[in-house]
Amino acid sequence: MKKENAYADDECGCIRYMVIQNVWYCMESTARYCFPLLCWCGIACLSNAALPVLTTILPKVVIEKITAGSSLAELVTAICAFMGGIALLSGTGKFFTKFIYHEKFRMVSFYLRSLALKGLTTDYVNQENGAFRRLLTEGFSCCNGNYSPLTMIYDVLIALCTSILGLSVFWAILSRLDFWVIFFLAATTAGGYFLNERVTKWMGENSRERIGYEQRLNYINTVSGEIRSAKDIRLYGMACWFSNLYRDNMGGIAGWYRRLTKRLFGVAACDGLLALLGESAVYIYLLYLAWNGQITVADFVLYFGVAAGFSSWLGNIFSQVSQLNRLSLKINYFRSCLEYPEGFRREGGREICGKDRPGTIELKNVSFRYEGAQKNALSDINLKISPGEHLAVVGLNGAGKTTLVKLICGLTDPTQGQVLYDGVDIREYDRTQYYRLFSAVFQQFSLLPVTIEEIVSQVQTEQTDHARVQSCLETAGLWDKVKELPKGVDSQFGKTVYDDGIDFSGGEVQKLLLARALYRAASILLLDEPTAALDPIAESALYENYNEISGGKTSVFISHRLASTSFCDRIILLENGEIREEGTHERLLEREGKYYHLFEMQAKYYREKKVGEEAEE
Repeated sequence: MKKENAYADDECGCIRYMVIQNVWYCMESTARYCFPLLCWCGIACLSNAALPVLTTILPKVVIEKITAGSSLAELVTAICAFMGGIALLSGTGKFFTKFIYHEKFRMVSFYLRSLALKGLTTDYVNQENGAFRRLLTEGFSCCNGNYSPLTMIYDVLIALCTSILGLSVFWAILSRLDFWVIFFLAATTAGGYFLNERVTKWMGENSRERIGYEQRLNYINTVSGEIRSAKDIRLYGMACWFSNLYRDNMGGIAGWYRRLTKRLFGVAACDGLLALLGESAVYIYLLYLAWNGQITVADFVLYFGVAAGFSSWLGNIFSQVSQLNRLSLKINYFRSCLEYPEGFRREGGREICGKDRPGTIELKNVSFRYEGAQKNALSDINLKISPGEHLAVVGLNGAGKTTLVKLICGLTDPTQGQVLYDGVDIREYDRTQYYRLFSAVFQQFSLLPVTIEEIVSQVQTEQTDHARVQSCLETAGLWDKVKELPKGVDSQFGKTVYDDGIDFSGGEVQKLLLARALYRAASILLLDEPTAALDPIAESALYENYNEISGGKTSVFISHRLASTSFCDRIILLENGEIREEGTHERLLEREGKYYHLFEMQAKYYREKKVGEEAEE
């Protein structure tokens, strides 16, 4: 646990990969997924580098033709040859720019799919980890669109390679003049680069603050537009509160960018002064050489253009390297998210025997503590659930009931102790195969905006057993509602995506979730407060049908309502993360312990109501 936390802290605040490593990662990914893109980028580099070289050399050629007394035909031919080459290279560059822009969409889809797959398949404990969620958020911003860091890197690399090629040509030309000219231009340009690097370093050191503001703003934007939040926002007058939160966070991120802008302005001013100093000195030197007849007018024009181009190429190289550093900071988050440690075994695990029948589940000396918590959520739990047993877990809020269920179904591993299935530590099994043993209805759930039939079956329509969907909806008590809908089971769920989508009440959603769990037909059924939103009639019907629902299965039923657990074979009462009492409903009442007192507190209201009704009669 601590090792993962250290990794997370490192990823959220430090540089894990060098720039060259991130560039190589992007090129390697492109070569595997979209190799033609690399070819088009290479052609674009060559055409983009050749264009300014021809543009710089053209004036020298024209002046030499004129001063040498060449004929008009020769002059026009030379100009047309250069202009034709310039036009061809310009057109080629524009064509490949558009073509590369289109091809980058393929890489965007590749990166997004890789990150989405990580989020969908990563260990559940990672999804509960704040550091991982920050990495995931920043990772998506790193590859979402053609102007995101992972796609901008192609543009930067094209510009960098172009600048290196152009600089090489201009270096060769200037080296014929004087080495000190090259040195002076390089020194003044390098000064601007190192100033820019200070800004890049500041951005990296203060990125956590920016990410925090962005996460809060994204959350506010999402919640304020959700249908399920609309009632609370209006009834509790939360609009002003949300507006203030939004303003405060916008002010915070604006302050961050204000500090960045000040640094950028100072760097830009110093960079401009250094460029002016370098180029002015070179121009004076060239004028001196031309005045003394050491170079021709044509050479003066050539060197004049080359000196300006050399500074521009070198400045571009430093600028692009600096931009690569900034992009690399973002790519670090993306790669760190993809490579976030996984603790569960996913392949090569022990085979689960008898997948169609429930096995024995046993917790031995199990303790669990959430990250950052001061005490255990569960302490020294010893529990054995026999095949086919119906177990109820009761207790007050925070007693550890949901945590216990997450340990049983392998969503998280204990901090201490073992969870065994058929005598084998579940960490030895392939975790994905182990998950297939369970059907569950959790308090926190996810329903996609698809048809009701697809929600129940969790597969596409063509792969669905339609008769089985109806049977599960009937058992869950929702079929009468669904069959009256205009499109029946083909009705779209929710109005988030579809204008004609169907919204269900809280109780109806719980029935839908139960139908989904029944369709899975797993050997172990986990029900976490499945009747919390049901009316008394629907709740009673569920209890009456419980043997049908859980027939032949092991079931774990969590509830706050103690009377609702009387149909279970065994009841355990959790308090402060420990098993305080255990037995059948009748035995626990006979003991008159904690369970008895909680039951009496809940039953008291109904008894008083019944006595009042009899008095009125």
